Amino acid sequence: MSTRNNDLQKLNSTLDSFIVYKTIPSLSSLLEEPVTHILRKTREIPIMNLDVIIQDLEETNAMSAVYIKCVGDIHMGVLLYLPEHESKILAEKLLGKPISEEFVGLATSSISEIGNILTASLINAISIGTGYKICSSVPGYAIEFFRTLLEAVVSDFENKSDSLIMSTVELHGINSGLHVQILLIQDPSEIKKLLI
Repeated sequence: MSTRNNDLQKLNSTLDSFIVYKTIPSLSSLLEEPVTHILRKTREIPIMNLDVIIQDLEETNAMSAVYIKCVGDIHMGVLLYLPEHESKILAEKLLGKPISEEFVGLATSSISEIGNILTASLINAISIGTGYKICSSVPGYAIEFFRTLLEAVVSDFENKSDSLIMSTVELHGINSGLHVQILLIQDPSEIKKLLI
C-alpha cells in the first residue's frame, strides 16, 4: 500500500466538505427531516483483504443497494446500501404510502432514484469544487449480502491496483431513524485529483 496517511486524511476532509455541501441537504430535502452524517476514516484496503470493511451486521443481513459508476476526469464507484427492511421504510416514506406487492417495482425504482440523486449531489459538489467533469452511469439495483455487493463493485475496477481507497459515509435521518450508508471507492491513482 503506497498512499500516505496524510493524503488519506486530506481526502477524508475534502470528501466530507463535498458531502456537507450537497449530499446532506439533498437527502434532508427528500426525507423532509434533518440528516446527520459520519464519514468514517478513509482507508486504503488491499483487494485481497476486503473483510476489514465488512462488519458483522453487514455480513448477516441482506442489503438493498444501488451502485453507480462515475467516469470522466475522476473515476469513482458509489455504492449506496441499507438493510433490506430499512429500504422498505425508506420507500414508504418517499412514496407516502405502505408498499404492497403491486408497488414493489415502484419501491425499487424509488430506492434507485435516491442513489442516483445522492450520487449526483456528490459529483456535482466535486465538479463545483474542482472543475472536473464527471458523468454517472444508470443506477444498478440489487438485494444481496454486503460481501457479494462489494465483490461485484471491486471487479468493476479492472484490477488496476492491488488496493482500493474506500470511504464510508453513514447518513442518519433524525426523525425517522433511517440509516443509509454510502461507500465511495477509488483507485489509489485517482485520489491526488481530489487533494485540493
